[in-house]
Amino acid sequence: MTQLIKKSSVKSAQTWIEKSPLVLDTETTGLSNRDEIIEIAVHDINDNIVFYSTLRPSVDIHPKAEEVHQISRDSLANEPTWNEIIDQLRVCLQNKTVIIFNVDFDIRLLKQTAIAFGDDAKWLDELETRCAMYLAADHYGATNRYGSISLANAMRAAGTKLRGKAHTASADVLATIDVVKAIAEQ
Repeated sequence: MTQLIKKSSVKSAQTWIEKSPLVLDTETTGLSNRDEIIEIAVHDINDNIVFYSTLRPSVDIHPKAEEVHQISRDSLANEPTWNEIIDQLRVCLQNKTVIIFNVDFDIRLLKQTAIAFGDDAKWLDELETRCAMYLAADHYGATNRYGSISLANAMRAAGTKLRGKAHTASADVLATIDVVKAIAEQ
């Protein structure tokens, strides 16, 4: 059974890469149903930055979130809001396969941010997404009670190293790319 799962995850990763996907990650004000995106990075599968922005949120940053990513509300005071970047982001993502480490979380926060700024967010439902977290859990084995794996544990299992500062959108995108490529190459 384990061998079949690994072959399946390797084939999935290879198929994803063949589609020349984009890889997306975000940092947020927190984890609740009121929180918003404050940093977003999109790279192509070859590590090139396709889109990057920090964002000024309409809500406060939870202290625990700030402790993790070290992005303060004051540091975002002059950054654009969702409405100022949405058109460029939408054009970037439409008609592309988008790999996200934790699709459910990032899409939920993208939708929450869109709605907080008056965007209906329906376009997000049309994105063709792939979840690298579940791909890694299938390949390396789940490491928690939710049947998933953290990005740090997936990197460890893949034998990859963090490129950049932990808990930044761009470094996490590069880590996700490295994990997917490591699975594809097995």
